[in-house]
Amino acid sequence: MKKLGLCLGLLFSLNVSGQQQKYVADTLSPVQIVQLYVSPNGFPGKMKFFCCELYQEWYADKTLGQQLPANVQRDVKVIYEDTIHAAVSVWLHDSVTSKDIYFYLVHNQTWAVYAARSLAYTDVAVNQLKKMDSIPLADRGKTYTDAHGRTFAFEHDNLTLWGGSDTNLVQFFRQNEKTFNAVQKRMTKKGYYGRNDTLVNGAMKDKKIKSLSQKILIRGFQSDKLYPGAVFYMLGGVSDNSVGYMYQPDATKVPNMTEKHFILVRPLGNGWYLFKTT
Repeated sequence: MKKLGLCLGLLFSLNVSGQQQKYVADTLSPVQIVQLYVSPNGFPGKMKFFCCELYQEWYADKTLGQQLPANVQRDVKVIYEDTIHAAVSVWLHDSVTSKDIYFYLVHNQTWAVYAARSLAYTDVAVNQLKKMDSIPLADRGKTYTDAHGRTFAFEHDNLTLWGGSDTNLVQFFRQNEKTFNAVQKRMTKKGYYGRNDTLVNGAMKDKKIKSLSQKILIRGFQSDKLYPGAVFYMLGGVSDNSVGYMYQPDATKVPNMTEKHFILVRPLGNGWYLFKTT
């Protein structure tokens, strides 16, 4: 499980300016707290808004936003919020670097950030892509497919996607939603998907599903007895740090987004979700 410290500023090489946000301390919403934390202008009175894993913020001279240099865009989005818990994502990006971070907040007298996470081991995808880019063009065809069981294009595009930003992951789903739905429809028709979640044994042996899965860069499918009725479309990852899409038509049975396992569960509509685990 990857915990985020104050070293994220090292990911960027530029500097940014912004407008200081005015606020009444006790009325700050989750998104306002995170916006102030990643603001380049600091977070006066921040102490009461951090606890638990992030208690060191009480003593830090600079916030994350003050450490990040310029031209770094800070896109803040509420993923989940009820009366007690909230999850807020931040996409930090410039022309060469991209990082999605998820902040988890709890409400007592005020909202407070108690943990932060990001998908671990994305450097594995980056390093593997560098290796693939060094492969001679003549060796990227049948020779590559015979050796790896998948085409060069699939492997390259898959690694680019699962190591990329949430924005790209959402855009990819939007562009290919019909194909995702076609796979799910066939799973249901053939009985691979149902109340007992027996899809894992049969789905990837189905030639049509396998062909469609190649188009949407899915490596395989998983089910979980803790989340009956859900099917996980796996893009990739390392060990417990995975990324993919989930289909769960019953919103009451969707995994909770927390710092402990499902660090991201982002609704995409019509029973589909983007998920990440760690």
